[in-house]
Amino acid sequence: MGRRSTKLENLLSCTGLMLILLLILIGFSKSLLISFGLFKEVGLDSFTFDFYKEVLNDKTFISSLIFSLKISVISSILAVIIGIFLSYGIFNSKIYDIYLKIPVILPHIIMAILLVNIFSQTGVIARVFYKLNLVDDSHSFVQFFYNKSAVGVILTYAIKGGAYAGMVFLGIYRNIGSNQLAAAKNLGASDWQEFYYIIFPFIKKETIATFIILFNFSISSYEVPLLIGPTSPRTLAAKSYIEFTKNSFSYKPKALVINIFLSLIGIVSLIILYLAEDKNYEKDF
Repeated sequence: MGRRSTKLENLLSCTGLMLILLLILIGFSKSLLISFGLFKEVGLDSFTFDFYKEVLNDKTFISSLIFSLKISVISSILAVIIGIFLSYGIFNSKIYDIYLKIPVILPHIIMAILLVNIFSQTGVIARVFYKLNLVDDSHSFVQFFYNKSAVGVILTYAIKGGAYAGMVFLGIYRNIGSNQLAAAKNLGASDWQEFYYIIFPFIKKETIATFIILFNFSISSYEVPLLIGPTSPRTLAAKSYIEFTKNSFSYKPKALVINIFLSLIGIVSLIILYLAEDKNYEKDF
C-alpha cells in the first residue's frame, strides 16, 4: 500500500509538472511567433525581424535594460543578506518570526504603498522631521520614489525577497544537527563563529539559487516599478506592459519582443545556476 501511494504521488506530481511546462511552452511559442510577425489575427502573416530591429534600435531599450538589471541585482543581493541574518536571528530566538511573516503575507503593491506612506516626502517620517524642525518643508526630505535612483522599488523587492529568502534559510538551519551547534558553544564559539564555520557551509549552495529566483522575479515584475518607479527610464517589464496595453494591436509584437528578451535573461540565469551547482557538486566529490 505504501509503495502504491508513493508511486501515485510521484505520477501525480510529474503529471502536474508536465502540464505546467506544457502551458508555459505554449505561451512562449505563441509569443515567439507573434514577435516574428506571425500574428494572423491582426493581418500579420509574414516572418520578419523588423520588430526586433525596432526594439533594439530604440534608444530607451538599453537604458531600460541597464535600469532593470540594476534594480534586480541590488534588490536580490540585499534580499539574500536580509534573509540570511533575519532567519539566523529567528533561529537563535533573538528576533520574533513576526518580522518574517508580515512581509510574506503582504502583496508587493501593498508593501510599495506602505513604504510610500512611511518614507515619501509626504509620508510619516517626513512629517515627523518637519515637526522637529529637521527639514524646512516636505520637499527638503530625501526623495526615494518616482526618480532614477529607484530606492523605493529596490526596498520593496529587498524586503519582500528578504522574507522569502529567510524562510528558505530558516528551513536549512532547522535541519542542522544540534550536536554540532552545542559542541561549538561548549568550545567557546561566538555567534559569528558558529554562523560562519557551521551554518554558512550549509546555506552557501542555496544563496545562489535564492538569488537567481529573486532576480528573475524582480526583473520580470512590472507593477512596483510602474507604481513607484520613474517614468524614464522604465524597467523592461513596465515598458512591455505599457506597449501591450496600448489600443493598437500593432504594438503587441514589440511588447512580446521585450518579453522574449526577459525570457532569455531568465534562461541565461538558469544556465549560470546549473553551472554553479555542477561546480559545487564536483568540489564535494
